[in-house]
Amino acid sequence: MIERSEDLEESLIMPSVDIRSHFRNWVPHWLRMIVAFTILVPILLINGAYTGSNVDIVGAMGILSEDINMAFYASATGMAIAYLVVPRVRPIATAKTVILIVLLAQVILSFFCAITKYIELILFCSFWIGYFKGFSMSELVSILIPELSRHSGTRNEFYSKFYPITLGIGQLSMVLTAELAYQFQWQHMYYFMIVLLLIAMVAVVICMAYAKKLIRLPIREIDWISFFLISVCFMAILYVATYGKTNDWFASKNIIFATILIPVTGWIFIHRQLSADETPFCDLSVLKNRSSRVSYLFSFIFMFFASFNTLMSAYTTNILHLGSTQVSELYLYMIPGVIAGGFISYFFYMHAIRMAWLIFIGFACFTVATALLYFGVNPNGMYSDLYLPMFMRGIGMVILFVAFGVYSVQGLKLKQLIYNAFYVIASRSALAPAIAYGIIINWLYRLQMKNTMLLSQTVDFQNPLAVSKFNTSLKNALAQGWSMEDAHQIATNAVYTTIQSEATLVSIKSILGWMLIFGLVLLVIIMLYFFQFKPVKLMKVGNDMTN
Repeated sequence: MIERSEDLEESLIMPSVDIRSHFRNWVPHWLRMIVAFTILVPILLINGAYTGSNVDIVGAMGILSEDINMAFYASATGMAIAYLVVPRVRPIATAKTVILIVLLAQVILSFFCAITKYIELILFCSFWIGYFKGFSMSELVSILIPELSRHSGTRNEFYSKFYPITLGIGQLSMVLTAELAYQFQWQHMYYFMIVLLLIAMVAVVICMAYAKKLIRLPIREIDWISFFLISVCFMAILYVATYGKTNDWFASKNIIFATILIPVTGWIFIHRQLSADETPFCDLSVLKNRSSRVSYLFSFIFMFFASFNTLMSAYTTNILHLGSTQVSELYLYMIPGVIAGGFISYFFYMHAIRMAWLIFIGFACFTVATALLYFGVNPNGMYSDLYLPMFMRGIGMVILFVAFGVYSVQGLKLKQLIYNAFYVIASRSALAPAIAYGIIINWLYRLQMKNTMLLSQTVDFQNPLAVSKFNTSLKNALAQGWSMEDAHQIATNAVYTTIQSEATLVSIKSILGWMLIFGLVLLVIIMLYFFQFKPVKLMKVGNDMTN
C-alpha cells in the first residue's frame, strides 16, 4: 500500500502555482486551458526528423534511413540536455518570454529543415529543436500542474493524466506525418508544424500575461564546456548505435573515432562536474540515490522492450508487404492502450495500491505484447493480428512512464529534482531507443544472413516445394512472353525471394522468443526486488516541474 496519512498529505501539498498567474486577467478558465493545449500540441508533435515519412525522405534526398533515425534521436538528446540549462534561465524570464522565444526558434528551424537538401543541416536543426522543446515543455508543465493534479498536488495524480495526453498525441504524429507525405510531399509536415507554431504564438501573445524582457542572456551562468562535452558524448553514442551495422562497425574509421570520443568526453565531463567550485552543470550526486539508479536502469530496459516495433516494421514490410502509411496507422491502436494505462495508473493512485504492482503490470503488458507477436508472426499473418500487441504496448508504456516518474524521485532533495529530469529523459528517450535499435537491427541482420544460408542449402531439385515454386514462376514468366533464359532468371529470383522472406520470418521469431524469455525472467526479478522495500510514498510536484 502507498503510505497515506493526514500529516503526509498535508506535507505533499504542491507549491502554490496558479494557472491564472500566467494569463491576463480577462482570460476565462476554459480559454486558458484551450491556449495551454494549443501550445502543447505542436510542442509534442514537432521533431527535427519524422520517422513516419522515412521512406519518402530517403527516396527524395538520396540518404539512408539511419540518417533520419539519427536526427530523431538527436532531438531527444537536445531535449534532455535542455533540462540542465533550464534552472539558469527561469530566474530571469517569464513563461511567456520563454515560450515565445522557443516557438519562434522552432519555426525558423523547421523552415530550414523543409527547404534544405542536406541531411547534416536537418541533424543540426533536430538537436536544437529538441533543445528548445525541453524549455517549452518545462513551462507548459508548470501551467498544467494545477489543473491536472487538483486532488492532491502529487506526481502520482499528475503523471497518470499528463502522460496519456502526451503519448497519445505523440502516436498521432506518426500517422499524420505518413499521411502528409503520401498525399503531398514529406516537406509538408514541416510546413504544417510551422502553421501550428504560429497559431500557438498568436495565442500566447493575446492571452498570456505580460512578458518582461530578458535582462540579459545567461551566458556566464552556463558551463558551455560541459554543455559541449555531454552533447558530443551523447551524439557519439547515438552515432555508433545507429550507423554501426551500416558502416560495418569497427571496419569504419568514423565508428572507431566516435567510440573513442565516448569515454574521453564522458570522463572529462564527469571530472569537470566533480571538480566544480560552485554548482556543477550536472549534479552527479543524483546517481547515489538507489531509487533513481534503479528507475533509470529499468526505464532503459522497458524502452528496449518497446523497440520491438523495429521487428514489427520488418515483419509488416517484408512479410505482409504493407506500405509506410499502413505501418504508421498501427500506432493508432496504441492510443486506446495509452488511455487505458492512464486509467489504471489513476486507479492505483486513488486506491493507494503498492507502486511495485504498477511496475510489475507495466512490464507484464510488454511481455504479453511480445508473446502475442511471437505466436502471431507467420507467413499468412493478418494486419489485424497486430492490433492487440500495440494496445498492450500502449498500456505498458504509460504505466511505466508514470511508475518510474514517481519512483525516480524517492529520496532526492529538492534541488536535485531538475537533474533527475535530465537523467530520466536521457536514459529513457535518447539513449535507450538508439541503442536498442542498434542491437536489434544488427541481431536481425546477422540472423537473416545465417538463416538464408541454412535455407539455401536445402533448395535443389530434390526439394518439392522449391521445384513447385520454380516451375510456377517459370510458367508465369513464359506466359508473359519472356524468353526461356529470362524466365529461368525470374524463376530463380522468385525462389531466392521466398528464401529471404522465410529467413526474415525465422529471424524475427527467434529474436521475439529471446525477448519473451527475458521478459519472463524480468518479471521474476521485479517480484523479488521491488517488493522487498517499503511502499513508495505519494510524491508532490517539485521545482523540476514548477517555477
